[in-house]
Amino acid sequence: MRGYGQYCPVARGAEVLGDRWTLLIVREMLHGVCRFNELERCLPGISRSVLAQRLRHLQKVGLVVRDVDQRAVAYHLTPAGRDLVPVLQTLGDWAVTWAFGDPDPNELDPDLVVRWISRHLARDRLPHRRVVVGFEVLGRSTRWYWLVIDADEVSICRHDPGFPTDVVFRCDAETLYRIYLGDLSLSGARRGGRLALSGDARAVRQASGWFAWSTFAPAARAAGRRRAAATRA
Repeated sequence: MRGYGQYCPVARGAEVLGDRWTLLIVREMLHGVCRFNELERCLPGISRSVLAQRLRHLQKVGLVVRDVDQRAVAYHLTPAGRDLVPVLQTLGDWAVTWAFGDPDPNELDPDLVVRWISRHLARDRLPHRRVVVGFEVLGRSTRWYWLVIDADEVSICRHDPGFPTDVVFRCDAETLYRIYLGDLSLSGARRGGRLALSGDARAVRQASGWFAWSTFAPAARAAGRRRAAATRA
């Protein structure tokens, strides 16, 4: 990236992080994604050459280290990279407050939102056993996903894993995104006919507490309340 030629912290930060895809690569790495192929899967639309170039840049500026063992290459954030957590949180909070309108249909990727949901579990509220949650995502072609949640890991399956399913979420991709991002509550989605929950009756009652949803959800809810108040005024 071409520099700005200014001795300014904002300019320097933009030089380090301002290239396309760079912040999203950091976002994924903050969630523990460390292998090249997995990063590529988590960033649909990025080319392998661009991903490789961005990783080299992040190594050069001291945000990422490249580790090689006998099995594979892994990329890990340095302390400087991990220190970007509040930066990304503040940026996301600002975006959902001031720069986040209705989604373009092309932005709604069920694979991504289910992956994001799997990262934000309310572990302290889950039953002390394996839990299986199904997602039937409606659209031109219905997609199925299962989260198999064990004590120390969560797996995403595209085919029935063969375990009893506790609860199934049935909705379209936009509804699932809006629930995850805090723009729509589970109860509101159900009342509005946008979401159906099925399965074990007790699991259906408890399922809303099993997920922590996005870290940007509080800001999104606050922005929604402000918009509603402005409309009423």
